[in-house]
Amino acid sequence: MTWRIVAAMTVLLAGGTAARAVTEENFQLRTGADLVALCSAPADDPLRTAAIHMCHGFCAGVYQTIMALTMREKVPRLVCPPDPPPSRAEAIAQFVVWAKSDTEHQSERPADFVGRYLVTKYPCPKDAGESPRRSKRSR
Repeated sequence: MTWRIVAAMTVLLAGGTAARAVTEENFQLRTGADLVALCSAPADDPLRTAAIHMCHGFCAGVYQTIMALTMREKVPRLVCPPDPPPSRAEAIAQFVVWAKSDTEHQSERPADFVGRYLVTKYPCPKDAGESPRRSKRSR
């Protein structure tokens, strides 16, 4: 009888957490929700390959832009990833978990939503205002 309860719970949870199908509209990236849909495309979705490539490219581009802009003089660092940083696939998987729990902000522009995640997940210590490149230049 216990195994039946476990089996029933598994079916209920799987149904509640199943990813929705990706649509052509999601590729227009109007909101963070569109990005989350692309990043969490189910394995059997016919658009999965394109969705995952779009997700990885977009997220990597936002991350690289934030890092490049905040490595300039007199610009405080916004994001301080750990050393070594997670792989891109790990970081995006973590983003998807975070994003699904932060539905309040999914209506934001996708770049803002990714930025919110990065600042939340990888905050800089109070004394990290000086970027590593700036510190090296001043020596």
